[in-house]
Amino acid sequence: MTFRSIGCAVTGCLISVGLLTAAGCIPSRTRTGGLFAQDPTPVPVVRVRLPHADSLLTLTPGGRFILRLYRDASGDATIYSSEERLRIQFAADGITVSTGDDLLLGRGVSGLSIHTTDAGDKLTINDKPYYGTLIFGWSKDREPLVVNRLNLDTYLTGVLTPELGERSADEFEAVKAQSVASRTYALAHLGQYGRAPYDLRADVGDQVYVGASQPRDWVRRAVAATHGEVLATDGQLIDAYYHSTCGGRTDAVEDVWDAVPRPYLVSAPDDTFCQWSRYSEWTERFDLATLLANLNAYREQLPAPPVDELKEITDIRFENQTPGGRVEIMTVITPHSEWTICADQIRWALGRPSRPGSILPSGRFRLTLERDGEGRIIRAEATGSGYGHGVGMCQCGMIGRARAGHDYRSILAAYYKGAHLRRIY
Repeated sequence: MTFRSIGCAVTGCLISVGLLTAAGCIPSRTRTGGLFAQDPTPVPVVRVRLPHADSLLTLTPGGRFILRLYRDASGDATIYSSEERLRIQFAADGITVSTGDDLLLGRGVSGLSIHTTDAGDKLTINDKPYYGTLIFGWSKDREPLVVNRLNLDTYLTGVLTPELGERSADEFEAVKAQSVASRTYALAHLGQYGRAPYDLRADVGDQVYVGASQPRDWVRRAVAATHGEVLATDGQLIDAYYHSTCGGRTDAVEDVWDAVPRPYLVSAPDDTFCQWSRYSEWTERFDLATLLANLNAYREQLPAPPVDELKEITDIRFENQTPGGRVEIMTVITPHSEWTICADQIRWALGRPSRPGSILPSGRFRLTLERDGEGRIIRAEATGSGYGHGVGMCQCGMIGRARAGHDYRSILAAYYKGAHLRRIY
């Protein structure tokens, strides 16, 4: 039998759901002025919540691994070492762990962690490989929770490819710019979910992360070329927001979201650098039924949803535009009332007919209403430019600038006004 128990240990590093806490038990980093005065430190560690919510998972190791099973929040762990495939089953009474040949290792455990003895080996959940440590437990809502704890720069190699797609040699400076922005975003958001045992989500809520499933040499080279570099102002990491396509000009953060102004997130011209994007121009067409359905679906998600259903629209009016050309106020008029939606929420309210369940590509658009002979609205057409919220760095503009010969420092300076590059590890 290749599975062997090593014994028990106390980690002193557990939370109530049995998951390892705060960046692998290393001191957490703070966003203070002292951050940049510190001596060089090892690469930070991040915790990423993965999208594996199935009750039964198969884990295939790429080599020998260490498995720790936690019975409760005391920190006591039963430790095993093996190279065998595992089955991990979430159930009402806890987590059951067994080998591929049905050797039971633990039943009703509160959590477990697995890491390979060789840092270069991968751990594969179902068909998705990851580096680092995998931690299994429960969310505060008792949902299955899988967290990948790993080196920050390794995390970035799983972010850049899905964020940028395939890139050519003349676009390498854009990949470096994205590496700095993504590193800054990750570090600035450590601990953003409070007591939750993760710092980032692996989706568009934070940054799309695909683990080790899309290895690219040019990604690794870009991360290495910008090793430890972040963007900061006044000794603090910036909020390095970015989006796909600005459509010609970005906007200040306070004009798009209900947010405090940041001096580095202001409206900035992109000239023609993102015009190559397929979203430099777009059109979405609504029939009346789709328009009503999308507006009602949005209303139902509001904190205090209206009691009555929206059944008839007499007009839709728009007021004001941001410096970047995005709509600030949309008012839906019915025979009996008016309903106002502001800024980026307009995209969520209207939705996207060509991709049901998605939001309008950009807030930079015009809506044309078509009426019948009696003046009733029967169709609508939105024509616009851009993709995403329009705050911070325009990724397609970033790539266009790299093609034009701009280096990553000047690219970042064009979108994050007044922010400075600093190396912190």
